[in-house]
Amino acid sequence: MEQTFEDILSSLLDSYEKSESKDIDALLRDKSEELGLTEESLALVKDASEYFDKFAEKTNQLAEAQDDGISRKRWLTSDIEKSLGDYSDEEKAEIMQAISEQVDMEINQQAGEE
Repeated sequence: MEQTFEDILSSLLDSYEKSESKDIDALLRDKSEELGLTEESLALVKDASEYFDKFAEKTNQLAEAQDDGISRKRWLTSDIEKSLGDYSDEEKAEIMQAISEQVDMEINQQAGEE
């Protein structure tokens, strides 16, 4: 029986919650045979897992910053600047301008939908 991505992810999350070691790579190896995952499916699940981990990490960092009195905007700006560390000042300015324009566009779009 072919499993949907949602079924696979749900099964993995259930097993991860019950696991004492919390080693996602070992869990994926064990579950891939049990679920009959193809290499492509396994890669998608690993990508999703990494995304969830990064999201949780950033969420925790933002919460800690807010506890320290740092605004969301200030935290995000600082985080983006760290990510752009190897870019020239001109490139950073262009990227930040593009991000700002996209955020403004999203805000305007959401405001228009309300």
